[in-house]
Amino acid sequence: MRWLLFGLAISVFQPVTDHGDQLWLYKLDQALAGLSFGGVCAVVFTLAENKLNTPRRKWKSWLIVLATWLCVKVAFVSLVALAG
Repeated sequence: MRWLLFGLAISVFQPVTDHGDQLWLYKLDQALAGLSFGGVCAVVFTLAENKLNTPRRKWKSWLIVLATWLCVKVAFVSLVALAG
């Protein structure tokens, strides 16, 4: 749930510069992209946490959080770049 909220908040609060009358449609696109980003992050983090951090060390959890965000962000940006 935290990942979904994080993805939603980060994407929806980005500025919209030149979409005039289609502002809400663009915001909806941002929200859906943020929710999908958060969902993928949640899955990747949960799998990594359960496999790599069974004793639940706090420093390792934060390391996995950062690695998850970075890897998923690179994957999303790469997909957007390839899509054109």
